[in-house]
Amino acid sequence: MRPVFDPAAVVPELTRLHHAAVAGDWQAIDTLFAEEPDPYGIVVLADTLSEIAGVEQLLGRVLEYQPHNLLATALLAGRHTHLAWDARTDAPAKGVTPEGWAGFRAHLNQAEQLLIRATALDPGHALAWTMRITTAMGLSLGQSESERRYRNLAKASPSPYGGQRNRLQQLLPKWGGSWEAAHAFAQACLREAPPGGLGGAIVAMYHVDRWSSFAAQDRPEYLRRPQVRQELAEAAASVLHPACRARYGFITAHSMFAMLASLADDQRAAAAHFRAMGPYGHTYPWALLGGDAEAVFTEHRDRALAQG
Repeated sequence: MRPVFDPAAVVPELTRLHHAAVAGDWQAIDTLFAEEPDPYGIVVLADTLSEIAGVEQLLGRVLEYQPHNLLATALLAGRHTHLAWDARTDAPAKGVTPEGWAGFRAHLNQAEQLLIRATALDPGHALAWTMRITTAMGLSLGQSESERRYRNLAKASPSPYGGQRNRLQQLLPKWGGSWEAAHAFAQACLREAPPGGLGGAIVAMYHVDRWSSFAAQDRPEYLRRPQVRQELAEAAASVLHPACRARYGFITAHSMFAMLASLADDQRAAAAHFRAMGPYGHTYPWALLGGDAEAVFTEHRDRALAQG
């Protein structure tokens, strides 16, 4: 049976959020966020909302009548951050047009001002601090400022998986960091994760980025290195732990581990993650292999389940 790749099939709240945003129903949006107990769930809901065209108009109207509404403030910042990356496009830095850079900076500056206000009014606003790690990266504010923001997030949230994902990106060489710093951070996330937490997935995310940095002919050898296999096995135990009951991020985490194991020809390890995903699938990070990501995922899943 072909896997289901629609995230809303796993988390129906995403569909409810989309309908509420399109209908301009702020009360329904506010209720969805208020009822979400998972800190990373809040981040995913905010990211989902940021992709909805025109939602900035609704959020702007909310802030006209409720200027101190911190949720609407953070969500509007998230929308501006999304628009910033839309303006920049996926082109390499030297391929971005002057107009693209101007739009990128303008939207990020708007987001940053909104988030400064949110964290000034509530220094423990975890969603705003998570977003401020991203704006620090986009605005090139440096590693020290990014670390400061992450520390503030860690004080506000006991398991800041969303912020950890953002912080890892800042620590990669492409954003002015180093492989050594990114690796050390990923290992710290694993050590500090509670039993069944998603912190181990940061290790998988690091290795996806490190693997993709090599030339195609050198990638298989990297994933077969004993140290890499050992690190991934230790990190995988966190998401395979019986206490792992995550709804948000669960499929993506297993998808990363499954791809890294499958490409290392460790079909038994890959099968464990494919089974944990049940009937669902995810195109990340399989899209990095080129071609139809859903078809690539399905091909590797079927092979692993047959052999592992």
